[in-house]
Amino acid sequence: MRVFQVLLLSSLLAAALVGTQTGAARAGAADTTPSATPAESPDSGKPQTIAAFAKGAAKQSGLLTLWRKNGAVYIQLTRQQLGKAFIEAAIPENGLGGFTIFPGYVYLAPARIMTFTTSDDQVVITWPNTIYDAKGSAAQLAAASTYSQSVVAVAPIVARDDASGDVIFDAQPFLGDVSAVAATLRESLGASNPLESYRLDSKRTFWGKTEAFPDNVVLQADQTFASQKAGPIDNVPDPRSVELNIDYNIALAPDASSYMPRLADSRVGYWNITRLAYGDYAGRDNRERYIMRWDMQPSDPSKPLSPAKHPLVYYLSDSIPPEYRQTVRDALLAWNAAFERIGISDAVQVRDQPSDPRWSPDDIRYNVVRWVTGSNVEFGAEAEVVYDPRTGQEINVGVLLDGNDLRFYNDFNDFVVDPLRPRGAPAGPGGAGFGAHMRAQGTFALDAFAQMGLNQSEEFREQFRKDALRAIVLHESGHDFGLNHNFIGSEAYTPAQLRSKAFTDVHGVASTVMEYAPVNLWPKGASTGAYFQDVLGPYDYHAIAYGYEPLPGARTPRDEQPQLARLARLWADPQYRFAGDEDASFAAGHAIDPRVNTGDLTDDPLAWCATQLRLARSLLENLDWREPGYGESYEVARQAFGTIVGHERSCLEIPEHFIGGAYLSRSHKGDPGAAVPFQPVSRARQVQAFGMLDRFLFSERAWTFSPRLLDTLVYTEWNNWTPGAWAYDPPARHDVAVADIAAAYQEHVIAMMFEPLMLQRLDQMTMNAAPGATMNLADLFSWMQRSVYADLRDRYLRSIGLVHRDLQQRYAERLIGLTLAPPHGTPPDASALATVELHDLYADLQRALRSTSLDRLTYAHLVDLASKVHAALGAQTVVPETGAPQAEKR
Repeated sequence: MRVFQVLLLSSLLAAALVGTQTGAARAGAADTTPSATPAESPDSGKPQTIAAFAKGAAKQSGLLTLWRKNGAVYIQLTRQQLGKAFIEAAIPENGLGGFTIFPGYVYLAPARIMTFTTSDDQVVITWPNTIYDAKGSAAQLAAASTYSQSVVAVAPIVARDDASGDVIFDAQPFLGDVSAVAATLRESLGASNPLESYRLDSKRTFWGKTEAFPDNVVLQADQTFASQKAGPIDNVPDPRSVELNIDYNIALAPDASSYMPRLADSRVGYWNITRLAYGDYAGRDNRERYIMRWDMQPSDPSKPLSPAKHPLVYYLSDSIPPEYRQTVRDALLAWNAAFERIGISDAVQVRDQPSDPRWSPDDIRYNVVRWVTGSNVEFGAEAEVVYDPRTGQEINVGVLLDGNDLRFYNDFNDFVVDPLRPRGAPAGPGGAGFGAHMRAQGTFALDAFAQMGLNQSEEFREQFRKDALRAIVLHESGHDFGLNHNFIGSEAYTPAQLRSKAFTDVHGVASTVMEYAPVNLWPKGASTGAYFQDVLGPYDYHAIAYGYEPLPGARTPRDEQPQLARLARLWADPQYRFAGDEDASFAAGHAIDPRVNTGDLTDDPLAWCATQLRLARSLLENLDWREPGYGESYEVARQAFGTIVGHERSCLEIPEHFIGGAYLSRSHKGDPGAAVPFQPVSRARQVQAFGMLDRFLFSERAWTFSPRLLDTLVYTEWNNWTPGAWAYDPPARHDVAVADIAAAYQEHVIAMMFEPLMLQRLDQMTMNAAPGATMNLADLFSWMQRSVYADLRDRYLRSIGLVHRDLQQRYAERLIGLTLAPPHGTPPDASALATVELHDLYADLQRALRSTSLDRLTYAHLVDLASKVHAALGAQTVVPETGAPQAEKR
């Protein structure tokens, strides 16, 4: 109970400080408003009259009236606006070239409710606590006394009008680090030393543009973040700094009484907000979960098909290349088919950016699709959403596209051939954002086409790029409608269906565009359907119906539940299943259902992965004969190698998800076709999965390549005078570190299998199934022991390869750690089994060391292993007197 109280208190304090976790606003393109340096208030004494203040000031009229005077920015509030709820968001308008912070970075700070009130001659800027929803005056009083609010700042009133009640206050607080940008920079740089962090330099921070529109205003803070780290010469402070333009977007919150929220259901995937409801004590749970959605209502609900009352109108930015504008337009309009099925026509409309110079993408009335290009954009593509954190109602959406996603021959695969070079944290589920995922898939596909001698005409490549772009836009605009990722959607179809072009043109390669589906590519000679998910799938129609179908008879969100349940109860049908981001978090040991993956296809992911791994290995077999082409640099071959080996990563991981796995069902009791909610994976299936790991990941043969191939995999040296490392950042080694790549891949999988949470689950798994029906903890240890050390029992053992020697050393260290210092949460049974395996290993090592045919390196490796294991077991190491090979003659 105490732990629960601490966790709840932490959650409530976090909510009080930053509001509920919500979406954020889109940043617009810069205008030409001149910058200015902040100045003191016009009058350090009592507030002036507004008439006196206005002399020499520039006025911008909109939702709020903005003033610029003497290098400072001021905000005018009417009496009616004091105490009103506004939605405030902070979005960068520039970035770091694609690393972590980028234009329109919606996760920099969540959108929050903001209010302005007065206290004497000051304006109090507050983030009210939106974690609760109190119904009735008594509940409101009780909740208000329970939850604290967050005061952002207190700003002086510089002018007022006693007759109207208007006040003008200094907007200086918005020049501070309100959105904790310094913390984001520190996290993105991985700086542990505070002196290496960037901090806001108020002396180099000033106002940028200010814009006032009917429904929102934008204040741009041009903020300089400086490093405190000493420079390389005489410990002089590092003069470099980062200037980030942060747009503070303030919009009037919608009238909550005019919009009825829709309750979420765990069986249908929507982004949702959670609030604590007070005033109704009949329910067993006072948590309310509302989906995020656009207020898409038919103008005439009595008609079977009626135009949308509030259509979602997209504007295509002029930044989108002309050759791709139609592809983007068609992808956005494709959603109309889903809305027409539920009686709403013209739900989505697309227009070009007006030529009117007064038009601005910062105007919240416009939902804009924009195009950016950075040196290394990590996110790939992004949905941008502003919504009311009290109800989930969306008030502004957009899509940010990265042109690099369509290059397909970027150098992003460098990390594959130099895997131990430090890199930033993954951008999203599956290790990257969807655009970056598509970039990797497209790169592999085009390279595979070339290796297999398939169509490589420029017309084909251009259409391939457009198909990929269409899939990206469909996915990101799906987020605009509130749809969550759905990582079980790839399980809906059979291999035969995916190889049929007629089938995939209608149904897609997965049940939903919200999957991270890979390219639908099969070995040469096999028929294939569409390469990408470029049409809406059956789940997409299903989810739109749940979130947007008009239910005229309902007066409250709870009135809608019986009708919505008729849709949600279809979860057992593979076409309508949903499993989100949390279901794919295997690295932490939390995820458990092996059907929930990124980068897989078909209703048999193991068979799909076996096909992909065989395809990748076949492409590598003769790579040195095909790449590079005559007159090309050998770096082409290196990049091709990295692309193909990089494609193997997900399929070298997916078999692990079956180990200790269980099939989860979100169905409720009584739903049609509902299965047991927790069903352990069969032992036969787990044996099959581990066999794939043994063959394709842990074996020495899996990492054995032709010396001729490895000798061609070089990079190009350059003399570079460009400051910094971005233009030329060569790896430490000239050759491709195959053993290091193998180690990185192997350790990633082994770490997941030996997470304490996984070991706990395996230890209990036999309680969830009949004896022998599923694997147990002892199976994991025995299977790994056999895979890693089986060669020690070979009576003709002569040599152990480098990759396998490294694996044996690392796995022995893991067993020793589990024996002597097990990580917190490790079950005692796991420590006991590790001890037993160390005893068996020591015996095997002793037998192997008696051989007289071992080469010198293998002998040294085995002696070293025996010494470590013996020391861990607390005994004296004994090295056989005979059998040790002599040093090789040279």
